[in-house]
Amino acid sequence: MKNLNISHTIFIVLWTTLTLGLLPVYYAEYRAETTGAETVSLPSPADTEVRSWKDVAKDLIKIWALVCKGGLFLCPLSLTLLQIHGVTESTLARTSTIAACVCGGSAFLLSAVFISMRSKLNRGRVAHLWVEASPSLSAPKAVIFWTTLVSPMSYLMWSMLFCILTLLVVAWNKYIGGGITPDAGNSEGAKPAFIISGVFLTTLIIGSIVQVRRAIALIRGIAACEATGAVRHPVSGNP
Repeated sequence: MKNLNISHTIFIVLWTTLTLGLLPVYYAEYRAETTGAETVSLPSPADTEVRSWKDVAKDLIKIWALVCKGGLFLCPLSLTLLQIHGVTESTLARTSTIAACVCGGSAFLLSAVFISMRSKLNRGRVAHLWVEASPSLSAPKAVIFWTTLVSPMSYLMWSMLFCILTLLVVAWNKYIGGGITPDAGNSEGAKPAFIISGVFLTTLIIGSIVQVRRAIALIRGIAACEATGAVRHPVSGNP
């Protein structure tokens, strides 16, 4: 049991880091309110918690709309950085630029998916998942649920950070590092950097695809919704 708790703690810390600390923020701000330890049967879609989920969904849609615009701006901006002298010559700068583009595109795509399927957000099964994920982050399903909701904003923030990293690397190489030296693509010393860059970007792209699939599954209510017990009504405390 102790090893299980340690593993789950590491799991939460990992996702909190990957979401740049937004996971606990979104959870605290948008989780369903619960009172006491008493449990009751899960309410029907017509009950108050679904109306409350609709309010939460409206707030999230506003955020996703801003993220969509931000991603649409950052994606081409990151490609523009490739025109800066010194970006293509440095593996780190080039990798961070491509990563910025991938993250910006992911932020745009994820937010666009959520917005385009907004009518399905109000389905009872999504609200059911929201209620199940609200008591705590002690279950992996709850962490995945909130990570999916926060992923558009976290991708946008990662895109901005990668853009900043690109500019910092170029500035360092030009003004502090003694000038920009093109990577020696055929040298033995350059090969590890190219391999690490390729693995990182491949992992980032695969992770983005997984997040998009997860977002679509969440909104459609395909995600597993195991009502193994009962939950308290998140607003009134009544069935």
